[in-house]
Amino acid sequence: MKKPILIIERYDGIYKSAVNLLSGRLSGYIDGVLPIKLADAVSADTLASRDAVVVGSFDSPLIAELCELGLITKSTKSESYSIYVGKHPKSENELIVIAGADGKGALYGCADFINRYCGSELWMDGYLWLTDRFDRPFDKPLRPYRANSSPAIARRAIWTWGHVIYDYRGFFDNMALLRLNEVVIWNDHVPFNASDVVDYAHSLGIKVVWGFAWGWSTKCEELALRFDRATLESIKQSVLETYERDYADVGGDGIYFQSFTEMSREEVDGKSVAELVTELVNETAGELLSRYPELHVQFGLHATSVKSRLDVIAKVDPRIYIVWEDCGAFPYAYRTHETAGSEQMLALTETLIGLRGENERFGAVLKGMLNLDWMNFEHFEGEYILGERSREYRRERALAKDKIWKTVQGGWIRNAELVRRTVEIMAKNQNAVVEALVEDAMLEEKIAFPVALFSELLWDPSADTGSLIEQISKFPSVSFSNL
Repeated sequence: MKKPILIIERYDGIYKSAVNLLSGRLSGYIDGVLPIKLADAVSADTLASRDAVVVGSFDSPLIAELCELGLITKSTKSESYSIYVGKHPKSENELIVIAGADGKGALYGCADFINRYCGSELWMDGYLWLTDRFDRPFDKPLRPYRANSSPAIARRAIWTWGHVIYDYRGFFDNMALLRLNEVVIWNDHVPFNASDVVDYAHSLGIKVVWGFAWGWSTKCEELALRFDRATLESIKQSVLETYERDYADVGGDGIYFQSFTEMSREEVDGKSVAELVTELVNETAGELLSRYPELHVQFGLHATSVKSRLDVIAKVDPRIYIVWEDCGAFPYAYRTHETAGSEQMLALTETLIGLRGENERFGAVLKGMLNLDWMNFEHFEGEYILGERSREYRRERALAKDKIWKTVQGGWIRNAELVRRTVEIMAKNQNAVVEALVEDAMLEEKIAFPVALFSELLWDPSADTGSLIEQISKFPSVSFSNL
């Protein structure tokens, strides 16, 4: 395939991001600028007359015709896509088709083509092994390939503090390559450029959920000890004021909060933590949702302080996603070697996905990656600019973080099957949101293997982990730490 024509259905919204992503990567392989045309200006005969790459939706007339020819399979499921690589059925010319059920489906199809086809598939079985054009795979006839795919987990997310995103554009670009569609950004104060951050995320199909405290602090137990009616009213008023002052008008897609459950004790001074936090959440969220009934709300809940009182937690307002943390062994644990009690962890996860009824709003935060340096943590005094650090700073910090990733990635490889089993349970809940704690990890500079493995398992937790590890290791966008 030499200098194919790139045929696109449209060039706006998320489709624009899909086209830009694919064009940029293909230009590198083909070593040149690809000519581009809108599909409306291309006939079926023209398509058959030369090598071509087609990107669009299943509803595009040109792609609909390719569906009728049996090259790709139409799907109506949100974010799904179909890929065809091979000969045009009416000529000897080569054809690549990437079609999505929607803009995000087209984007994820392009991402998967770049990762899995341009990475894993091209190098299988010695197809291009040790040739003199190893860096120019498209100079040879393309290896035939088909894929039809849709996600198992609906909301696939990263959880992070905002001040450790150093380049929000690169951060979101790499999230899109991983087919992730949501980010939870926790802040002491709203970023000054919050609207810009949201706009760029939306251009890549990524929802932005803003996180702030509903009584959470680094001293949760102290608040629980003094919790009373006056404390509840104070927190409720603070939450309402914070949302309306800081977040209501910056274009986000919801809010995430934590309260005082990050402790190991289930009772404080004879008071049940589960009962206290349920009362606070239901009253505060009830008032907030009465004013903003369409607001997406996530409640970050640490299982360590409520796991024996799930009957109480089941009474949390059903309009709220409960996003569970610290539910036992890895991948809930911070360290990948903490796998003792994994069967109990899996059993608890099975309980939690249906705690409030089948397919009720369930979420989880998985850990075992990089997180904040809490030994040197300081709260921010006020607003700040998110994600605008220099390239030099980012490169130096990425090198420093690589040393940590080297240790972390080994644990993810060793325990990949345990992560897969955990996510497979979560996928039984059709409304699940699953998030990975990826803090100060330099995702904007490179995609570390554990983040890619997490993302791939959210898409398909039925995958064979050995084969998946092999595939991911060949993704062009993924980096193994080698320091």
